[in-house]
Amino acid sequence: MFRKLLMSAAVAGVVAFGIPTATTFAQQTTGAKQDAKKAGKEAKEAGAEAGKATKDAAKATAKGTRHAARATAKGTKHAAKTVKRKLTPNTTTTMCKDGTTQTGRRKATACHDHGGVKS
Repeated sequence: MFRKLLMSAAVAGVVAFGIPTATTFAQQTTGAKQDAKKAGKEAKEAGAEAGKATKDAAKATAKGTRHAARATAKGTKHAAKTVKRKLTPNTTTTMCKDGTTQTGRRKATACHDHGGVKS
């Protein structure tokens, strides 16, 4: 009698839960393949996004570097002009009407005693 009960329970279980077959295992394998493909695709997309973010960061860095370089060049140029103005005397040299070359703050004052500036 115990044997009959055991067999009945086994049959009832098989009927209730179904019999595991090769197609069930194949479906599970196919699902795993799809999951693996999906994971691979997502990893590829994540890699592309990371690459894009790196590229954007590099562009921003380059832009900042260019800006800094221009500002440095402008500052250097300004400093050079200031130094030149400080070191160079505020005079001009010109040819006067009497044939002499004179130096002064302006051309007219340089040749004041020499008949004026030669045209």
